[in-house]
Amino acid sequence: MKALRWYAKKDLRYKDIPEPIAGPGQIKARINLAGICGSDLREFTNGPRIIDINKVPLTIGHEFAGTVVDIGSGVSDIKIGDRVTGLCYWVCGECYYCKKAKYNLCINKGLIGANADGCMAEYLVAPRYLFQILPDSVSDEIGSLVEPLSVGMRAVCQGKVGLGDTVVIVGDGPIGICTMLAAKVAGASKVYLMSKHKNRGAVALTMGATNVINVKNEDPIGTISHLTGGLGVDVSIDCVGSPDSPQLSLDVVRKGGTIVMVGASYNASPIFFRNLMAGEKTIIGSNTYINESSMAIALLADKRMDLSLLITSKIPIQDAVEKGFNRLLDNKEDNLKILLQIPQ
Repeated sequence: MKALRWYAKKDLRYKDIPEPIAGPGQIKARINLAGICGSDLREFTNGPRIIDINKVPLTIGHEFAGTVVDIGSGVSDIKIGDRVTGLCYWVCGECYYCKKAKYNLCINKGLIGANADGCMAEYLVAPRYLFQILPDSVSDEIGSLVEPLSVGMRAVCQGKVGLGDTVVIVGDGPIGICTMLAAKVAGASKVYLMSKHKNRGAVALTMGATNVINVKNEDPIGTISHLTGGLGVDVSIDCVGSPDSPQLSLDVVRKGGTIVMVGASYNASPIFFRNLMAGEKTIIGSNTYINESSMAIALLADKRMDLSLLITSKIPIQDAVEKGFNRLLDNKEDNLKILLQIPQ
């Protein structure tokens, strides 16, 4: 089969590799669409960050929609022909965190596309629990976005966003906009989005942001202070993870408010902790998701969310580097989510 393989930074190759076989407890899916994630971009430009160098060359990718073509022994709750999407990780089931059902914190957690072959290929084989069935009302295009939406929903749950809350989302990428939608569904009365890109900000407004603050042209802290009568918001969610975004996320939250960290910088982030202490604010992390993907699919199935505007284009996987990765890196203004079409 053909697969997009990571060899080194700036070195992705569309290569023939052996077709995988489903073992006990596993599913084999024919991949129809695969999304390029921000983490894929980071591995392309600066990897290996999370890629296991001992597994290189490695098929990358963890956002997908596909069709079940084979079922391993011991699996009875899914059938050949079912349309599926999936989670990005597998777990050991035996460690302290797994036994407490905190699977996203598993000590032995592995990521498809980083610790094992991912979904930018004709076929993906992975444990049954990684796959979720897509209802007929959710297209492959939208189904391939379940994973980033699940990340956003987890962040909203971690921040305990509820009815009437005010929220700031820091970041205008797919995760940021998905988190904005999740906050609205959770009952937030106002959701402000911090953006660096005019066109992405316009998409966020169209999709329901209360206001978009362009951090290049406006004073984000002053603007939020003005919009909230000097109070600040109840919850801020950092979906960027740059060295300076945690402080911004802290500064826009009211006293007693909550800051949720979704983006993860590989560099140190200076934080003025007196602001945290004096305001009795809370910082909490948000790592992938647990059960949020089921909620995401349910919301998409009954059309309470529409992610279609996030999809900038669909391109053949053989053009992934030039028309996918490089385009996302060179023109963030006009590109959000690019989906790779796998030849059938």
